[in-house]
This record gives sequence, C-alpha cells and structure tokens, in this order.
Amino acid sequence: MDQLLNLHFILKEEVKEFVRELPLLIRRFKTSTKVKQETSHGQVRGQINWPRTMNERFRMNANDKTIFSIVERNREYAIKENLVLLEVLRVLYSILFEKIDSDHYQKYSWFEEWSVLKETVATTLHKNVYLGRIQDISVPVTDRMILDTMKHRNPLYQQAAQILYEYRQVIEGKINEEEVQQLLKETFVFPQEEDVLFELYWVVQLIRENTAEAQLQLMDGRNNMVAEWVKGEHVYRIYHDSAGSTQLKFHIDTEEMAAIPHPFVDRKLTSMAEAAAIARTSFGQGFNTGTFWSGRPDIIVEIYHRQTKALVKVMLGEVKHTNRMEYAITGLRELVDYMKLVRDKDGNYLDGDLSVEVEGLLFTDRIASLENNRDNLQLTVGNLASKKERVRVVAF
Repeated sequence: MDQLLNLHFILKEEVKEFVRELPLLIRRFKTSTKVKQETSHGQVRGQINWPRTMNERFRMNANDKTIFSIVERNREYAIKENLVLLEVLRVLYSILFEKIDSDHYQKYSWFEEWSVLKETVATTLHKNVYLGRIQDISVPVTDRMILDTMKHRNPLYQQAAQILYEYRQVIEGKINEEEVQQLLKETFVFPQEEDVLFELYWVVQLIRENTAEAQLQLMDGRNNMVAEWVKGEHVYRIYHDSAGSTQLKFHIDTEEMAAIPHPFVDRKLTSMAEAAAIARTSFGQGFNTGTFWSGRPDIIVEIYHRQTKALVKVMLGEVKHTNRMEYAITGLRELVDYMKLVRDKDGNYLDGDLSVEVEGLLFTDRIASLENNRDNLQLTVGNLASKKERVRVVAF
C-alpha cells in the first residue's frame, strides 16, 4: 500500500506540472538579507555607519581612529520557503530513486513521462548552487511552515508547499474513494490471458479462506510471493506462477540423469543433444541441454514452523481453466508430477520425507462430474492420513 500511495502521489497532474516547470521556476529562488551591525578595530567589512562610528569613538577612545561601526549584510538561504522547497524535492527524489523501482515502471505508459522528469528532480536537488547551501541544515519542516508557504506569491514556493501538503495527506491515507478508484485504474496491471486471472482468483480464495491478517505483497513481476501470514505455530507463504522460495527445487539436471543406466534415459539424452546440434546448424543457435526436467506450479504454499523455521508442509496447486474432464485430468497428471519431483534445497525429494508433508490441490472450472465434489480450501498441517488424501480437487 505504501508503494501504491507513493505512485498515486507522483501520478498527480499537479506534481508532474511542478517538475515540468521546475527549471524555469527555480530561477525565482528567494533569499533574505540579514543585517548585522557591529564595532570593529582596524578591519572594515561592510558599509561604515559614520554617525554611529563617531559615537562609538567618543564612548570608547576619541583618539583611536581604527574604531569603526560596520553594517554587514549577509544573504540568508535557509528561509522557511526554501526549506519547504528542499523538502518536497527530497520527497520526490526518495520516491523515484529509493522507494519504487523507476526503471521497472518505465515500461508502463502511465509512468513514461517520469523517465525524463526524474532527472530534472535529481539535477535540481544535487546541482543547484542555492539549494546546495542549505542541504546540510536539519530543520524539520512543520505543517505550519507548509501552510504559510502555500500563501506565498512566488509560484515556485506556492506550488512546492501545495504538493508537499498533498503528499502528507496521501501518506496518511487521507484520499477519497474516487482517487483510490482512479489510482487502481491507472496502476492495476490486468493479466493478458484469462487463465492467469483464473489462477489469481484461486490465490485470493486461498488467502481469504485461511486468514484475515495476511501481509500482502506488491506483485510487480519480480517477486511472486503474494502474501504471508501467521496462524498458530506456523508461518504461511503463498506464491503464484513461481518455483517458490530457495527452499524448493523443481529442476533435474541432465548430468544427474546421465548417471542412471537405462535405455530410455540414454535415448532421451541423445535426442536432446542431436536436436541441439541440428538447431545450431539450422537456426544459428541451440538450446539448453543442461535441464532434463523443470516445472513451475501455478500456486505454491510453503508452511514453516514459527519457532524452528523448519519447512513442515508444501501445498502445490495446479489450475486448469476448463470444463472439459480430459483437460482437468491432464492438470492432475502435472500436479502429481510436481508432488513427486519437488526437492528441497539440498536435492532431496520431499515425497517420502516424513518431516515434510506434500499436498496437492487441483483447481478447475465447472465440471459436471465434480458438481458434488467441491472441497474446502483450508490449509492445515498434520491432516494427511493416507496418500489418497494428498490430492484434493476444487471446482469453481
């Protein structure tokens, strides 16, 4: 939610407009003049105030011609308005370069303009000579300072204060329903295939059936862990379209299979090698022959003991968006393959490991033979009495 709120803020048109105009607005950078009057001996730094100088000489030593009363004027950069401006630029820089992955989002049309604007923010913040004079000043910007600056006649400060005020409102969750709807319309990535949406439906159903306190993750194409939650003595982590965490392996090397003397395996490996050689000759490139088998279930739930951190159960889900029994059975075969071939990080097969349960769920659309066979979606540990009960079929 924090990432979505930050995205919501920088997608505001007034924020983008401010950054577009920033190179021109920054020319109206304001400073104040601080007048300092002091008496010096011999050194003259600033304008001499002769009437006051004569008075000081009569008061101190009338014969001392080295006494001067000096009026020194210094430019003050750390004024309230500039502190507000600096703060909003720091907020924008933090969002664009630290809190979100700008490079990743540039492929989306709604973020495209920021690929240019973010450099404007970085250049202004780090290379403007006036802002450089106040970078090391650690004065907190209060709400009162922001409200006062919002009344400023200079558009540079007025706009900076306005969007900083809006940022604090957004981060505190003070946005209306229409803004939230618009945010989701702009930033929700709709699956290109309906089958993926069907898979996500079951992911959400699993979460809703098992917890009301899931810590949801932003699915941005790199981290496919959807959610994590704690229930009793166990920690649950659910993944979509992923091989799960580093604790699991859905991969068998050809080198490992080559050590197994069997005519089928020998012929299969020979077939792969010949096909790769032909591909290099015909197409100019081969393919990976180092993998004999690999897979990636649609859904994985890993369950760990809360105290020992040990993996105690793996639930594998295969989703088939179909009402055809034959296709559903194909999904069942794939599911059981995953259950039989999944290994731990050390390469040991989990099937047969008494310390780790392996359960499978097949999710399908409406199938006539399954109308009275809708199973529940509860995820529990220690409930497998027999191998037959290790696989459950859940219909839409």
